[in-house]
Amino acid sequence: MHEGSIAQNLLTIALEKAKEYKANTITLIRVKIGEFTGVNQAALEFAFNNFSQGTIAEEASLKIILSPLLGKCRECNKIFEIKKDHFICSKCQSLEIDIISGEDLYIEDIEIE
Repeated sequence: MHEGSIAQNLLTIALEKAKEYKANTITLIRVKIGEFTGVNQAALEFAFNNFSQGTIAEEASLKIILSPLLGKCRECNKIFEIKKDHFICSKCQSLEIDIISGEDLYIEDIEIE
C-alpha cells in the first residue's frame, strides 16, 4: 500500500515546515494529486490520520485536489483531457501524445497556527 508511505512523507514535510516557522499546530494540508498517480484517496486519508496522531498535525484536515490527466497532441498541438486509457487526440486522432498533467503529487500549501 503506497498510500502509507505517501502519507508519511506528506506528514514529514508538513512537520518540517511547521517547525521552520515555529508553528504550534497544523490545521490544513492541501495536496494536489494527479488522476494518473493511482492514489486511493480514502486510503491516503486513513493513513494520514493514523500517522498524524500524537503530532501537531493530529487535528489537521487533508484536503485533496484532483488534477485531471491532460495530454498535448504532437501533431495538432491540441490540449485535451484523457479519459479512461483513451490516449488518442480528440481532434486529429493521433497517437502522438505527451502527458502534461495528471501525474503530479505535491503539497500545494500548509496552514499553520
